[in-house]
Amino acid sequence: MIKPTLPFLETMVTYACNLSCTGCTNYSDYNMKGNVNWADSKRWIENWLDIFDIPDFGLIGGEPMISPEIKEWIYGCRELMPDSQIRFTTNAVNFLQNTQVLDWCAEIGNCVFKFSIHEDASYAKQSIEYVFSKYKWKPVTEYGINRWVGPNGIKFQINSPTTYVKTYKGSYGNMQPHNSNPKDAFDICVQKTCPLLYNGDIYKCSSVALLNRVLNDWKQPIDNSWHPYTTDYQPLTLSSTTEEINQFLENFGNPNQICQMCPTKNDNQSIIDHKTNVLSKKQWIQLQRT
Repeated sequence: MIKPTLPFLETMVTYACNLSCTGCTNYSDYNMKGNVNWADSKRWIENWLDIFDIPDFGLIGGEPMISPEIKEWIYGCRELMPDSQIRFTTNAVNFLQNTQVLDWCAEIGNCVFKFSIHEDASYAKQSIEYVFSKYKWKPVTEYGINRWVGPNGIKFQINSPTTYVKTYKGSYGNMQPHNSNPKDAFDICVQKTCPLLYNGDIYKCSSVALLNRVLNDWKQPIDNSWHPYTTDYQPLTLSSTTEEINQFLENFGNPNQICQMCPTKNDNQSIIDHKTNVLSKKQWIQLQRT
């Protein structure tokens, strides 16, 4: 039987991050903690591979290099998905102390090694220089994205975002949904095609997947305003019906009613100037203590 294709799926290997970026769609700007166990995740991925072909799979955080099991993640995903492209995204803060991760990605092949650079800092420049000096690279443009191709099909990509979009009104502990027009919110979404595998289930995006946890972490009661995005929202589960799976696939890359929780281009207070709103996690923790 031919399995349906889920074009892309990503998962968090850790919730912790060494930076605090206001507007992070994974809510990694506060001191979220915890790594995701590879053994559990391996079982979840295996189960979903019985249902879907997944040609493109992403490993994100938090900051993935914080995970003590990152090698198991990289090689384990290649073993489970021998023909899929594996994406690995890091903010490069600790890359120069963990350069072997680049070698692991090159060894498994067909891998996108991506720097998401958030600071104009020396480590960023030095990390980029190291990657370019490590292998011979050839520039390539794919889907409008500038990358460089190296040995064994590894690709190197550099992102340096200038704007973040905060997915909620208010602040942690007093969060409120925007209740926008879903299409207008989706128009400025950075997660248009980024479903997240979280605790074994598949969500439209990470902002929806982690919402319950964030509200609970900040001891904010889940009132009626949040019910459409928490209690009422149902992710894909292994017991989802064929109809529910097909509906999810048809909605891939399209707006969904759940998108109304997020802002539109007119919500100026939720459009964040990124480079001026980045702290180290140590700085963020110190600010909370003052």
